[in-house]
Amino acid sequence: MDAKGSTYIPYVFRSFQGFVVLDIKEFQKNQHMQIHLEKEKGKTHLCCVCGSKLGYYHDRYPVEARHMKVFNWTVSVCFFREKRHCGRCKKVRSEWVEWICPTSPHMTMELAWWINRLSEITSVLAVSKLESVDKMSCYGVDHYILKRLLQGYQIPEVTHIAVDEVYARSPKQQERGETRDDLFLTVIVDLKTHKVIWVADSRRKEALDEFFKIIGNEACERIKVVATDQHEGYSASVYEYCKNAVVVLDRFHLVQNFNEALNEDRKDELNNIDPEGQMGDLMNGKYRHKFLTKAENRSVSDRKHIEYVTRLNKKMFQLEIIKEHFHKIFDAPTMLDAQVMLAEIYQWSMDIHARGVFQWIRNILKDPRFWNYFENRFSSGVIEGTNRAIKGLKWQAYGYKNMEYFKLKIMQKVGYLNSRFALKWMYEIKTN
Repeated sequence: MDAKGSTYIPYVFRSFQGFVVLDIKEFQKNQHMQIHLEKEKGKTHLCCVCGSKLGYYHDRYPVEARHMKVFNWTVSVCFFREKRHCGRCKKVRSEWVEWICPTSPHMTMELAWWINRLSEITSVLAVSKLESVDKMSCYGVDHYILKRLLQGYQIPEVTHIAVDEVYARSPKQQERGETRDDLFLTVIVDLKTHKVIWVADSRRKEALDEFFKIIGNEACERIKVVATDQHEGYSASVYEYCKNAVVVLDRFHLVQNFNEALNEDRKDELNNIDPEGQMGDLMNGKYRHKFLTKAENRSVSDRKHIEYVTRLNKKMFQLEIIKEHFHKIFDAPTMLDAQVMLAEIYQWSMDIHARGVFQWIRNILKDPRFWNYFENRFSSGVIEGTNRAIKGLKWQAYGYKNMEYFKLKIMQKVGYLNSRFALKWMYEIKTN
């Protein structure tokens, strides 16, 4: 008896649920491959909108969907998609095909997941060029996959967090009824894992309130330390929801605010002398930032320049001593030592009439959040590195108009919404 010939179907092409591979056509000139499918007998037809079982047959239409590349060949899947009557919708609906991406009906889910995974390491625009897929389609499927990942995401248990805002939109994107606070996003980072665990709209108190409401009262009680800047809204939210937490003012922001006060005193001194003369040339322009830099971080030429200026101007010499002494405060072994050092700076700034430094220290002396640093030496320096990564993400995409998508991309790049973590918990949910 003669054996009947059959087409060999690779295993990678046998994963189209409800369909079987009828034929594979190759076009060597274009390096393209078509996989032709036919419907399995007895297939159940479900509505693509409500998910209920469809009724009588209406018609069908051909579909050619992009699939993942094979040996650098582009691949498309060709089949007929049926339209049937839906008793619940009271309309004629297309059947649900589970391996077709809902947001892009001409793309398979395998390709959608692959695009999402590639977008973890490069821009969506680069992915669209690499996979020869329309840019807007790539944006759509990436957004869809991230929303699916978010559905299974659970905020991890945390005890030490850092909170900071990141600039998200320009004033041109500000909508009616919004203030400047709405142009920012609130980013929350786990200080132990250095991962972003949540992103909320605006930098208001309500943004952090939203996070605490999501994790619940028990999780809030487990939080011990919250590192943040001097934004009063964040501190008020922590005091309201986290009764056992200590608010620690971030060292990075403290130094930044101190440098602003120090710079005001530099401007005042420059105005007292001749700003258009020799000292103006030595203290302005490209040199103004060198006076705010720690001595150990200056180059050899910068050190020589500062030494020359401080020999010519006594007050600049005194401000240099105050600055270096302030940086040493954070290395103080105890809170008492830090209090003594800050008191010395307070007295010195008053003696030399350094108005900016004097007023800033007078305010910080009364703030218990500053002294909490010396008992809980945590800083949100980690989140500043995260903010740098977020800025790189914005630069890569030339900005974002959709803030929901931007928040998901932050969670993907520097959080847990990526293949390294998300696929693991999705598998656990599926198996359980």
